[in-house]
Amino acid sequence: MRSLDSCWKDERVKVIVLKGSGGNFSSGADLKQFLDFASGKGSPMEYGLKLHYEVVKKMREIPKPIIAEVRGYAIGAGLGLVTASDYAIASENSVFSCGYILIGLSPDTGTSFFIPRNCGLKRAFELMATGRMFSAKEALEYGIVTEVVPENRLEERVREVVRILVSRPRVAIANLKKLLNSTHSNRIDEHLGLELNLAMISAMTRDFLEGVSAMLKKREPKFHD
Repeated sequence: MRSLDSCWKDERVKVIVLKGSGGNFSSGADLKQFLDFASGKGSPMEYGLKLHYEVVKKMREIPKPIIAEVRGYAIGAGLGLVTASDYAIASENSVFSCGYILIGLSPDTGTSFFIPRNCGLKRAFELMATGRMFSAKEALEYGIVTEVVPENRLEERVREVVRILVSRPRVAIANLKKLLNSTHSNRIDEHLGLELNLAMISAMTRDFLEGVSAMLKKREPKFHD
């Protein structure tokens, strides 16, 4: 959470890359902590879940692109972080699972919000009700990840996408995230109004002038804002 806050405030940070330590994106929760909670010991489980929710909420609110770099396992809350990202690149040998149902839990960390939007209610139900593992190829098919690449190209491809997104206008990217966050809650008239307002905000930046000038002169734009 503190890292996200720091990235949000730091004007030098234009793109955030989210990845796990070691060989996995996230292999899931510490089951011993769950057992301690169930037996009346340890910290309240609600505290950890609320922290997950705050992280997911902040990921969607932060006005900068977040790329998930996925290798190995992305299980449970880890899968939630993948679905909450703006762009997800997975190695071809990565493995995904909702998993909650297998330990007697219903979904958390935003998975029941994002996965139906990625692949529809029936596929979301199947993934969550069975808790089965699914491959990177399936995750791509279901819209849970953006790209699948060979393991030895994962970091290189992430760097390529970072370079692309860093070169894009900051205000327009922030407005894009606002629009995408609103697509499922707005009525069409509300959304068109939001598009208009944010387009006018973008049009008042130096980057709009630079983009139009570059297009007319058939050169690459150099955005500043």
